[in-house]
Amino acid sequence: MRFVCAALVLVSTAQAQVNTERLRRALDQDGVTASLDAAAAFATGNTDYLRVGLGGRVDGRLGQDRAFAVGRFDVSRADGASYLDRSFLHARYSHRLAPRLDLETFAQIERNRQQRLVARTLFGLGARVDVLDRDSAGLAVGLTPMFEHEELDAELGETSGVVRVSSYASGRLALAPATAFSLTAYVQPRLDRPDDLRVLGQAVLQVAVTRVVQLRVQSNLRIDSRPPEGVEPTDFSIENGLVLVLPVR
Repeated sequence: MRFVCAALVLVSTAQAQVNTERLRRALDQDGVTASLDAAAAFATGNTDYLRVGLGGRVDGRLGQDRAFAVGRFDVSRADGASYLDRSFLHARYSHRLAPRLDLETFAQIERNRQQRLVARTLFGLGARVDVLDRDSAGLAVGLTPMFEHEELDAELGETSGVVRVSSYASGRLALAPATAFSLTAYVQPRLDRPDDLRVLGQAVLQVAVTRVVQLRVQSNLRIDSRPPEGVEPTDFSIENGLVLVLPVR
């Protein structure tokens, strides 16, 4: 087991995106691992500010079967106003049907008050192919039909259930022994109304400063062609952070 403490040093713009490719972990042998992470910032005086971020995950592998569950909670308040209030829980199971081919099923629930989202629940079943899987580089593509149910703020009076088709591509590249880059893109049209489209994208650069300290730069893009009333169709953010990886024996 290991403990991971993430100290966030700069954040801009709330982001509701959940890149599940970023959540994957490779287990070399059968077993179970777990990790925790936390981030906090506080200020008082001319500006009152509070940010808290908590997360955790469990991963398991048994033969050709793999599973993981990840949860996260983030809240930020400044001068008595909330400008970040979001959380999510994602659980996924995959079974290797053939070399480089996996059958997957997942469930997810998320909340984001800045997007007037009380709850979004997802259930999906699909396939994933590892087009390239090397230590220095990797590329995976997937296709997953999924059921989506959304509950928005009460004043919007909207609760909906639809079927979307989620297609994605995820690539990673080792630029140097201590530097890695990853890029993931999702396209999720509604099955009965393709112009109702969601696009998610994330790019991450991670550099190991020491054996236990890593520097991470992450950019996020989310586009919703039919957002709720009062919500912008595009969100973009850049985050810089430090990750401390402390092995526990």
